[in-house]
Amino acid sequence: MTDPVASAAKYNLTALLGDLGSLPFILLAGIMADAHFNGPGLHSASVLGLYAPYIFIAYSAVILSFLSGALWERERERQRSRLDEPNRLATVTILFSNFIALSAWACLLLIYVAPIMTVFAICLLLAGFLSLLWVERLTGAAALFSSSYWSMRLRITILVVLLHGLVAALMLGEISI
Repeated sequence: MTDPVASAAKYNLTALLGDLGSLPFILLAGIMADAHFNGPGLHSASVLGLYAPYIFIAYSAVILSFLSGALWERERERQRSRLDEPNRLATVTILFSNFIALSAWACLLLIYVAPIMTVFAICLLLAGFLSLLWVERLTGAAALFSSSYWSMRLRITILVVLLHGLVAALMLGEISI
């Protein structure tokens, strides 16, 4: 039997880390929106001299890779806990989590191809966040979480997806094709 106080403390730490992890998305999107609407344009958006959209993409790729790794580990644990033959859905989920992590890495390379590919990278990352959430729900991984964790996960994913959409729209508004 789990200790409810320990569970609450664990959730509180998880919630705090989740909320803190969403702050860079919010701050970077805010810097880019300010540069777009109040400044000379998105090209001027920077943090410590680094182009803000590239920082946004890099941070997004790291977080998406982290979440993919967490999904991979959960599925490995579920496979280990079953004494029967390996579950095909778990195997596909592990392969999918690796595909998402590699796609996030590819986004870091796409930004060097062309400005439109930077927008594509942001959209690919957005799709990655939605895909992971969908797979967690589909595989039943969501049932393993407490309802408070799942609602936090949903809330933060929706926020991150909306911010990715905003950044993509800002970038599309400034790209001359």
